[in-house]
Amino acid sequence: MSRAGLSVARHAHGFSLVELMVAMTLSLVLLAGALSILYTSKVTYTQNERIARLQEAGRTVVELILRDARAAGYVGCSRPLSPNDYVNGLNNSATLLWNLGQPLFGFDTAPGAGGVWVPALDAANVPNAADDSDIVVVRSARQGQPVFRTTAPVTNPLLPIQVRRATDVPVPVNTPLIISDCRGASTFVATAVATPTTTSATIAHAASAGTPGNATASVTRGFEIGALVTPVQTIVYYVRNDPVTGLPALWQRVGTAPPQPLIEGVENMQITYGEDTTGDQLADSYVSADMVMNWANVISFSIAILVRSEEESGLDVDTRQYDLLGTKVGAFNDRRQRSVFTTTVTLRNVAT
Repeated sequence: MSRAGLSVARHAHGFSLVELMVAMTLSLVLLAGALSILYTSKVTYTQNERIARLQEAGRTVVELILRDARAAGYVGCSRPLSPNDYVNGLNNSATLLWNLGQPLFGFDTAPGAGGVWVPALDAANVPNAADDSDIVVVRSARQGQPVFRTTAPVTNPLLPIQVRRATDVPVPVNTPLIISDCRGASTFVATAVATPTTTSATIAHAASAGTPGNATASVTRGFEIGALVTPVQTIVYYVRNDPVTGLPALWQRVGTAPPQPLIEGVENMQITYGEDTTGDQLADSYVSADMVMNWANVISFSIAILVRSEEESGLDVDTRQYDLLGTKVGAFNDRRQRSVFTTTVTLRNVAT
């Protein structure tokens, strides 16, 4: 080998063991930093997503209840009717599902009271309600339901009612309807419907047995042309544990339809009712359902909802007590996140 080749070979050598160890150490440090950033980003994203789900669930619960509450007591006139101006012609008109002249009702139970409800709960129509959470009942002409107008005056309250309808919108048979003008209102069940044209219908209301059924064939009085005819329903909102998962949720029952879960994670609901005791259309006090003196005087209500995350996270145990309109709930001693949502709504059709 020449001297030049020997010199090149002597200087062409690899990394030493120390250099390799230093390089690996630096690489591990950089990798650990990158993994730390990735983990922190994932935890932050998960936390933000969990909070967003809580916020969305709480807002949805409030909006669902308020949407029905805003229409409670609506009878097609800009002024509320007195009790003497309204007639409920249904069978069982004083029961939970068919007392449609009462816009709002509720049941109260204190946490730890073991499901003792005041007033006494019709458990057959509100099955498996959580025994530490309130129940609110709204009687309402619900959004999205068809609205009809009379095309001829109702001069004989025993005869079928003639109405105008939108094309292909059916008149619901066996569903409670309310006919109303600014002189009064009456609730009945359509027992038969004839549709001679696509824009007209004739609604019969014969006396019928069963529930609800009509206690009489008469709608009690005459009504003007243009009187409103619309479906009206009782909607019950309450907290109940899912029969499969055992997890709490907000449930809804509309009329005689089976109860349906709406929003998971709703753990507790407390309600107070604004009662107008002086007749000035202002709530003089807010009380729980067991303290309401006259439900006809209730013109508003406040609602507090406690919503929890679906899964546990982190290391902190929830030892807080939550104040839901004066009712203390907790501590739960788990690792779930919780938020309280509170709002007040006026029954516009009652307090106008």
